[in-house]
Amino acid sequence: MGRQSILIVEDEVIIAMELRETLEHLGYMVVGSELRGEDAVRSAGKLRPDVVLMDIHLKGEIDGIEASDRIARSYDIPVIYMTAHSDQETLSRAIRTQPYGYIIKPFNERDLYSNIEMALHKHRVKSRMDGSPEMVDSAINMIAGAMVITDPQGHIERLNLEAEQLTGYQLSDVEGAPFFTAFGVSVPGRDLLIEKLLVSSEYGAGSMISFPSTIQIRMKSGGDLLAHLSTALIQEKESLQIQNIACLIEPCAPDTEGRAGGYQGAAALVQAIPDPFACVTEDGGVLLYNDQFSSLCERLGDGISGVALPINRVLPESFIGSLAFFHEILVDNQVVTREKMVKYSTGSIVYTIRYLPVGGDTGGSSRCVALHIRDVTAETLAMHHCERAQGESQNTDAAVEGIGDLCTALKEKVLAMSTAYEQGLAFHDTAHERLAEVNRILGDIDLRLIEIEKNRWV
Repeated sequence: MGRQSILIVEDEVIIAMELRETLEHLGYMVVGSELRGEDAVRSAGKLRPDVVLMDIHLKGEIDGIEASDRIARSYDIPVIYMTAHSDQETLSRAIRTQPYGYIIKPFNERDLYSNIEMALHKHRVKSRMDGSPEMVDSAINMIAGAMVITDPQGHIERLNLEAEQLTGYQLSDVEGAPFFTAFGVSVPGRDLLIEKLLVSSEYGAGSMISFPSTIQIRMKSGGDLLAHLSTALIQEKESLQIQNIACLIEPCAPDTEGRAGGYQGAAALVQAIPDPFACVTEDGGVLLYNDQFSSLCERLGDGISGVALPINRVLPESFIGSLAFFHEILVDNQVVTREKMVKYSTGSIVYTIRYLPVGGDTGGSSRCVALHIRDVTAETLAMHHCERAQGESQNTDAAVEGIGDLCTALKEKVLAMSTAYEQGLAFHDTAHERLAEVNRILGDIDLRLIEIEKNRWV
């Protein structure tokens, strides 16, 4: 089977470019990228992609919701929504179009891959699903991953074979039990959107929601498994009512270095992140970090070895922030982004630092802050160059416009000079005055041409 094709619909050009790069890195083929909803509908009909990634808020005659509805009705192509935020009315409209997924920005490769693969699987088995238990069991066993199916209230109805192998439980062990209770799962800090999607039939849409933090699954053997959890809501045909909730469990890669005790599974995942990344506990101790973070510490501070060192010992407080600042993030439970410029002997580098409160206990309070640090120097320079080019373009436009005005004035002066010469010797002084004005205008035109040439070569 060839690579799955994706159509991107995103009106932010930078985001669309980054999304294309990520998708191609994951092995997908991006067949097009559109900025407007009406163009997306036309491209979907022409290109027939396997999946459409659709931003809800688009410029143009129709938004992403209307475009998705038309694509689904006309071409039966799976659509996955992407959005940073939505008001209640917009969210209700989006959910009622029954998308195959719903990704909340900012998202990562795992979110994209999980949503796309789930959408592809759901679309493949859609026409074969007749509602019988045997067909449902066959369908969920086709899915690559541990899948648990619950009723609308979250009580377990089915497990696929991979879920049984992963957890050690048979269906008879957990049938009828609430999913979160049966597997000892605690998911603190679920935002309002996810809560409503899980408990209200108004929001049933077959959408896949990826939970923002790592969870622990209690296995039958008594141990705990560090994993990621995503849910997909399955509707009854021609109805807005939720029929089932599909829970996809993706175990984290095992830790090969044995760092950070109970967070061993997450260490390998952190190590795979290409940018400096670390997790900092409530008291400021560095719990997990990757090699890129260690290199950054060596460059900015005294370096880091082992775990549990205070963050303000391995990175300057002026760069990373105070412990009080970390405490505020945990109390507010809000993602914060800061930009810092650091001067080195070789030049300056601009970093963005994202502080993400994650994890927690059953009380719902965050217990650590994830730090994601990116070198955005190239992006910042590109933005400055773009702004400079825009300014130079405006200067050039003004110079060109000025040349037009000067040419009009030049024409008038030349005509006046010619008339004065024709009137005889008595008007030669007037003609000479007009000639001087013509030369002045020609000089002004030369200056404007020099300005345009200068802007062209900057």
